[in-house]
Amino acid sequence: MKRRKHIIWDFNGTLLSDTQLAVDVDNYVFDQLGLPRITVEDYRRHMTMPVRNFYPALGVDYNVHPYETISRIWLDAFNGQVVDAGLIPGIEGTLSRMAQAGYTQSILSASYQPSLDEQCVGLDVTKYMVAVDGLKDESAAKKTDIGRMQMERLGLTGEDVWFVGDMLADYELAQALGAACVLVTWGHNSEERVRAAGCPVADTLEALERILLG
Repeated sequence: MKRRKHIIWDFNGTLLSDTQLAVDVDNYVFDQLGLPRITVEDYRRHMTMPVRNFYPALGVDYNVHPYETISRIWLDAFNGQVVDAGLIPGIEGTLSRMAQAGYTQSILSASYQPSLDEQCVGLDVTKYMVAVDGLKDESAAKKTDIGRMQMERLGLTGEDVWFVGDMLADYELAQALGAACVLVTWGHNSEERVRAAGCPVADTLEALERILLG
């Protein structure tokens, strides 16, 4: 089998250290709406994509608290703080070493493109990327089509690509793209859920680099 030559990175939870921020913002929203607060463990046990499916798993009734209301409050609060969350400690060194090893790299995110661009520039990761692709609206919908378009634009097939993410949804996305998948345990899904996918799993950056470098 030929050596893979490109890494597609998920952004939130994989490169961006925003899990605690996401929980804090959820609890801010729940406080506004009079809903019970959640813990990080609650969040990582239930978080899924599309995000619209997440809140009912926590008992939120959209007939009482519409998703659009939750989403608007959440995005406004999150986007104002996200750059301060920073990158996963040490991840920039991994990006640099992957570039030195000959990989091209890109980001594929379910974030709104203008917000994603602003965050990537603010965190200084665009210098490692040949493409940064998010959604054209704020729906946080499935990103499979955007991934296919990114790969086509970059002249890549599934056999060329490692996809690195932090959620079961990322494994499903990699499957749809025909790419190999590595999941990390420090993001938005619990380690138990990540390991249930059955693909390679990294719980440290060193382990991730060993997998990617073969």
